[in-house]
Amino acid sequence: MTPASNNHFLQIVRHLREQEEMLIYDRFISTTRTEEEALGDFLREEHKKEIVGYPGSPPPFEQEAAIWGAKIVVTAAQLLLSRDQSNKDLGQLLADYPAAIDAAAILSADLCLRCLPDVVAKAREINPDDVLAPMLEDILKTWHYSGIGYFKGEEVFEWAPVVANDCLRRMYVDRVIARRVAVLANSPVLRSDVRAALGDHTGFFWKELQQYDESDRETQ
Repeated sequence: MTPASNNHFLQIVRHLREQEEMLIYDRFISTTRTEEEALGDFLREEHKKEIVGYPGSPPPFEQEAAIWGAKIVVTAAQLLLSRDQSNKDLGQLLADYPAAIDAAAILSADLCLRCLPDVVAKAREINPDDVLAPMLEDILKTWHYSGIGYFKGEEVFEWAPVVANDCLRRMYVDRVIARRVAVLANSPVLRSDVRAALGDHTGFFWKELQQYDESDRETQ
């Protein structure tokens, strides 16, 4: 078994989870199966810590999704500095998740994937014309729970996994409220849940939503 001190990928993810900062090596880091198993064990423990505060019955930990999310974020960050790879290689390095995307996968991948918006923003800052940024944005559109607050317009999202699971739906609503994403708060899928969560305090906590509601009443 690879010692934890030699598992550089695990070290990067551990630092990301504990310090909310990304360690980037001066060479491209890949992983072995054994190293990924150790990474999965670490993320499983991180998942156990997080679900203590989850509402309702949290979905089970999905190790494959958690590892995939970690690899996407770390690889994307490495690509900001190491761009020897061709565009064809980027598709392989940032390959789609190979299994079904359900609530368990979404919340497990989010352990690290929630950091991807910062990487995308940095990629845009470094080179707005680089193909890397839109590739990463496509990932976020699919895993939009991790991208709440990044998108500002009316992107088309797949809502089925969100509405199918009560825990994920409530987590989604809480994150929309915390990040004050008015477009999502007023989407047909989330509007009633957001208003229910805010209750009579909508105007106090989020005046912009109150303005939306007043505008709707005027047009009726």
